[in-house]
Amino acid sequence: MLNQYLTNIYMLRNNIYNLHFNIKGEGSSGFHEKLNYDIEEVNKFYDSLAELIKKIGGYPIMNLEEIKMISTIKEISSKDYTKKEAENLLLNDLTVINSMNKQVGEYALKNYDLTSINLVLDFDKYLQKRIWLLEMDKN
Repeated sequence: MLNQYLTNIYMLRNNIYNLHFNIKGEGSSGFHEKLNYDIEEVNKFYDSLAELIKKIGGYPIMNLEEIKMISTIKEISSKDYTKKEAENLLLNDLTVINSMNKQVGEYALKNYDLTSINLVLDFDKYLQKRIWLLEMDKN
C-alpha cells in the first residue's frame, strides 16, 4: 500500500511541476507561485514516505516504468494550461491523494503504527487546506 501511495505522490509531484512550468494566461502568475508551495509540501512528504518504506524493510519504487504501471494518478501532457484547467487537474489529483492518505492512516491506526500515523496526519493538514482553497476558487 505504501509503495502505491509513493507512486501516486511521484505522479502528483510531476504533474504539479508540469502545471508550474506550463500555466499560461490570466491569473497564471499568482497560481504559479501557489504551485511553488505545493511542490515544497509534496517533495517533503515524498521524501518522508520513501524513507519510511526503507525504514520498515521495503524498497521505495523508483523505476519509472513501475511507477507508471502502479500509480492510479496518470501523467498529464506537457502543453499550455489555463489557471482553471490547472486548478481542476490539481484538485482531481489531490482528491485521489487525500483518499489514499486516509486509507494509509486507517491501516496505520489499526496496526498502532505511530510513525505512519504522524506522517499522514502532517500531510493531511496540507491536503485539507489546499483542497478547500481549490474548491473555494471553483465556486
